[in-house]
Amino acid sequence: MRYSILLLFICAITFALGCNSNETLLTQKPMIQAPSPASQPADNARRITVEELHKLWEKNDVLIIDTRPESAYKQEHIKGSISMPTGTVLDHLSELPKDKLIAAYCT
Repeated sequence: MRYSILLLFICAITFALGCNSNETLLTQKPMIQAPSPASQPADNARRITVEELHKLWEKNDVLIIDTRPESAYKQEHIKGSISMPTGTVLDHLSELPKDKLIAAYCT
């Protein structure tokens, strides 16, 4: 019985030391690499920077849509944006301007 407990204790210590070793972390290469910034998004939607959005907003050339739930919009939102929760966007397509860029955000 003593030998079984001793063997179990030695196995537990060996396992704990092996799990805490960073040797495998240092030798493994990441399996997934981030997509290059130049690649086209899968949804083919145009991406713009915050600076580009701000310039368009200053010139009144953009409609900003907040697609979060109404409660989140009421707590805080981008000045000048309108609330249009994700599930309702298609219902309001006819109301959107044709002469402006439409920027949607959800965070």
